[in-house]
Amino acid sequence: MTIEVVPHALTYDLLLTTTTAVSHHDPAVQDDSNRQLFNRQKQLLPVQLSEPISAEAMRLIAADHPVPVDIAAIVSDLTFAEFVGVVLVREFIDRYNSLEGSGLFSGMERYGRLESRLRLAAIVAPSLRALWDRLCDTMHVPIHGDKQDMRLLSLLTTPQSVQQATLRALTQQYRSIVSIARLWHSTAKLEWPEYAERAGVMAMVQPKQVMEFTAVEQSTARYTAVEMPAVSANSLRHQVVREPAMRQLFTALQLAEAIPGEGPLPASVEALFVNGGNISAGAKQPGNANALANRARAMYPVLDLLGGVTDSFDIGESRLRVSGWLVCRENAAALRNSRAADLPMATVSAFDMMDDVTMTRQASPQGLGQMIASFETLAAGVQVLCRLVLDPWTAVTTRGALLGAAERFLMDHGTIGGQAARGYGNVTGEWLEELSDSDRSCAEAYEAYLAEHHDELRQGLIDGTLGTGAQVLS
Repeated sequence: MTIEVVPHALTYDLLLTTTTAVSHHDPAVQDDSNRQLFNRQKQLLPVQLSEPISAEAMRLIAADHPVPVDIAAIVSDLTFAEFVGVVLVREFIDRYNSLEGSGLFSGMERYGRLESRLRLAAIVAPSLRALWDRLCDTMHVPIHGDKQDMRLLSLLTTPQSVQQATLRALTQQYRSIVSIARLWHSTAKLEWPEYAERAGVMAMVQPKQVMEFTAVEQSTARYTAVEMPAVSANSLRHQVVREPAMRQLFTALQLAEAIPGEGPLPASVEALFVNGGNISAGAKQPGNANALANRARAMYPVLDLLGGVTDSFDIGESRLRVSGWLVCRENAAALRNSRAADLPMATVSAFDMMDDVTMTRQASPQGLGQMIASFETLAAGVQVLCRLVLDPWTAVTTRGALLGAAERFLMDHGTIGGQAARGYGNVTGEWLEELSDSDRSCAEAYEAYLAEHHDELRQGLIDGTLGTGAQVLS
């Protein structure tokens, strides 16, 4: 059978189904709350425009929450959505800041805990009601008194356009919003005789001002920005392709993994296949870098597939493009041209796929080392579409290296995300379109190439030349 290099991109859709929860933390959300969110990426989603809030409705809410005149100038700078955010935080503080506080909203660090948990709640909550529930839950505070229901619920049930704008404000401006709410709370407390007595001042009713807002602020956008749970393409590229491709190559060439620098391979050679490598500080690029790079890519199809760098020059761009989407309702547009769009999971919201996990590290017999940590996970049974796209004119052996890596990932019961040692991230997988005879012939051609050139390929890695005739890795 003749295998031809095709002049158009080749797309392979790999459907991964989680058999255990997936832990994949968001590196952009780091704080001291001892709780980590699942990785998130901002995404624009279409929304059904609700009735915009009227000037009269804004006036009624503002009248329910008049502002002490001493801080009116500060509050007047807020939009209505920001005002709602400040009022919600102030309502929380008013309810739970009495005496020594309540739950985790107590002690010297109470506002630090409130700030961090408010931000996390705003990132994951789809509505203000969900925000309030999550904030109260993570702060471990009891239910408030029934006399306060109406004033609170009027805030939590504003039109969706206001709610989404408020959630964005709480996500991005949480620190200043908490500061304004705390100032409002402290100023209003001067009316309380008990507080005034402890503060050494005379209790007095603070003059108030009702803030004014206009309906001009209300957005008519048909899309809203949402922090969507997502399995990063970079993670999928490493776990589904790079790692198994390295294992396939090293196994074929009889190169066992070892501590860098202590096995048969130089440390930089191992790094090239593990993570793409690093250019050495101060290294000078040789004059024939392009020729050396082309030779290395031709010798090692994995390098042609994934790219990388030597000690002194870049081998060139990857021929592979990787994308990943949760199979969920919010990703309908991305899934439209795939069979994944017809899966039952495509009708479920991504936010219904999330779970909270709390783990406790066992203390030693002397009571040392115990630690409690909480984090979000993607639930078992969720599906992830991993799309692998090869550039036009990709060589047969490079195409075979990709398919061989993906098949090895499936065969080795691969995982996605982190904490695999604790049982997280296990998946099963299948091709949404069965591999063609041409695809399987490419995979066989790559295996045959590795066997035929075994000695040459092995030596090129051990001596750091990559078969170029020059020392490019050390």
